[in-house]
Amino acid sequence: MGFIRAVLFYLGIFSGMIILGTPYIIYKGAICRRKNEITNVCAFYFKNVIFKLFGLKIKVEGTENIPKNTGFVIVANHMSFLDIPVMWPAIGNTAFIAKAALWKAPVFGWVLNSIGCIPVHKNPRANAGMGALVRDRLDKKYNITVFPEGHRSADGKMLPFQNGIFKMAKENQLPLLPVTLIGTGDRLPKVKWAQYPGEVRMVIHPLQTPESFADKSTTDLRNEFHEIIESAMPYKQAELASVSKEA
Repeated sequence: MGFIRAVLFYLGIFSGMIILGTPYIIYKGAICRRKNEITNVCAFYFKNVIFKLFGLKIKVEGTENIPKNTGFVIVANHMSFLDIPVMWPAIGNTAFIAKAALWKAPVFGWVLNSIGCIPVHKNPRANAGMGALVRDRLDKKYNITVFPEGHRSADGKMLPFQNGIFKMAKENQLPLLPVTLIGTGDRLPKVKWAQYPGEVRMVIHPLQTPESFADKSTTDLRNEFHEIIESAMPYKQAELASVSKEA
């Protein structure tokens, strides 16, 4: 049953992208010239159609930490493809930094470009100037989401973070919003083709401004963000509770 639900889940996304997404991209992008608002349609479609059809609920904690009237970079852990669509209804408009290989997919690559996503290449030289590009997106009222683990965790435990976004944040004055995603890997696992109904939790931590980490090294900033995001993970909280009990 999980396999069938997964097939229908992805078919529902693809159908929505073609039937609803494409006209909206043309309307908002080509006619209204407000490309940063294109993902409004994603928030509407996932919240009111896909999530309801497939029994997915999002519980969000820390909404008071979402900045108003300013662009920011969402830094989150990564367990599932579901990590992407939960961002729109929970936080709002956002584009993504994603693997360049995704741009090779027919239609999908055009959609990624249209909503302001930024490709990251395997060759580091091809990524030169990405920080300035992210800064430009924020100045144009986009928000950007990045998953610094680089790929999805298979067992639900966070992988080490890569330096990229933290180096860019220091060099280009990027405000960073740490976010913990919990349960997405249970609802839409990486390790098998299946989809299960249930709740997904999101914990939005306080924004970290460029001024707050100006004196920190890239390594220290990276490790600090890993600790902040991991602190809300159930396995980490269980570890801390166990240590506290033993003490």
